[in-house]
Amino acid sequence: MKKTRAVATLATLLAALPFAGGAQAEESPFSANLSLVSDYAFRGFSQTDERPALQGGFDYAHASGFYAGFWASNVSWLSDASTDVSNSLETNLYAGYAGEAGPIGYDVGLLQYYYPGSYGAAYRASSEKPHTLEGYVGLSWEFLSFKYSYAFSDLFGYSDSDGSQYFDLGASFDIGYGVTLGAHVGYSDIRGQDNYTDWKLGLSKEYGGFEFGLHYVDTDVKNTDLADERVILSISKSF
Repeated sequence: MKKTRAVATLATLLAALPFAGGAQAEESPFSANLSLVSDYAFRGFSQTDERPALQGGFDYAHASGFYAGFWASNVSWLSDASTDVSNSLETNLYAGYAGEAGPIGYDVGLLQYYYPGSYGAAYRASSEKPHTLEGYVGLSWEFLSFKYSYAFSDLFGYSDSDGSQYFDLGASFDIGYGVTLGAHVGYSDIRGQDNYTDWKLGLSKEYGGFEFGLHYVDTDVKNTDLADERVILSISKSF
């Protein structure tokens, strides 16, 4: 579940990276990213039953501030929860506009989560699918960032959950030697379900053209191992 455009992902979901063009040539508006993570955590919940995930995507960023992209990851949470479901892939399609107003950066867009596969009787009976459309607004200032997400459709298969919200506060600090300290706290306000808080703290460093990450993830959810505390390792590459 890709959280924003590629410029901010490692600080929040561990999927996409910043990119830069050559000093002499005009910077290309296209980029790609590829990541391997020891566990795919989304808003504190493992999407892969605490197993590794291979992730990657493509982005287009126009000089005007418009951007669009595609991202995908292997997942198992749907098929793990029901033998009536055949799904192993999450895809994200997103587009938006980003810019600056003085010292404040802003980012507004739409994100469609789609899970290709077959869905059995339980899903047919409820007419619910996990596919979800969210809108988001992000703000940033120096080392701080905040993002608000709103579900225009039912959220990941929960009945009557449209209007659910997610609040994401993050911070990023350069602590020297090319090491970045990242911190995040999020709050999920899900209609008809228990609300919860998740958080993350970790380090990342670029070396040899790759980005290496080590992050601690946890939530205040007590009824599932998928939201327990754990450490996630990642290695990413942008092109």
